[in-house]
Formats: sequence, C-alpha cells, structure tokens
Amino acid sequence: MPKMPPTFHPHGTTAAERNRAYDRDRDSTVRRQLRSSRWSKASKSHRASHPLCCYCELEGRVTAATLVDHFWPHKDDVDLFWDSRFWISSCDHCHSGMKQSVERAGVAALTELSIRLGLPERKGTPP
Repeated sequence: MPKMPPTFHPHGTTAAERNRAYDRDRDSTVRRQLRSSRWSKASKSHRASHPLCCYCELEGRVTAATLVDHFWPHKDDVDLFWDSRFWISSCDHCHSGMKQSVERAGVAALTELSIRLGLPERKGTPP
C-alpha cells in the first residue's frame, strides 16, 4: 500500500518561526484585501451606484462598467486603497488600454485625467 510522502520541516525552526516566515513571504496586506469579501461588496456597491464606464463617458460612449479602478495607483497604501473618492467604474477595455497608457505617461497625465473626470484634488505626495 502506498505511503504518504514525508512532510518537510526545516530543522531548528519552531512553529512560531515558521509562521513568521510565512507571514513575511505571503502577499501584502493590500493584495490580500483585493481578494477579500469586503472589497467584493464595496466594488459591487460602487458599480451599482455608478454602472457606466467613466472613461467611455468622456469620449461620448455608453458602456457598462465591469470593474472598479483605483484611479491613483495605491502601491500597497491601505488608506488610498479604501479611499472611495478615487474609485472609478471602468470597462475592461479602458482599464487595460487607455488607463494603463495614462499611468505610463506619468503623474502629469494622471492629474490631467483626474481633472477631466472631476475627481477631488489628491492631497499629499502623488504616486
């Protein structure tokens, strides 16, 4: 009868040390929050209130939003991640195309787009 393979336990480490190493190596807090039920509920609620893609609306098109974009890249900043003033309803096409090219163009391009969208001014250091 086959046996289960042995489990690897590094010698000289306690369970607490293994847990600390696991916490250190896993995804950041924000990345875990992206997959949380709290974010799922918040983004679904935002899309219910703002069902159209804001970027398409700038161009005079009417397209259903499929996701919520964090206008300013949060880069693991939890406060910015949850700041709903900067959440934008978007379609996949705009998020993966136009918005990404604006982000690559830099802070000035993002600021110009935020003014066109009527977003509040972002306090503090830009991304």
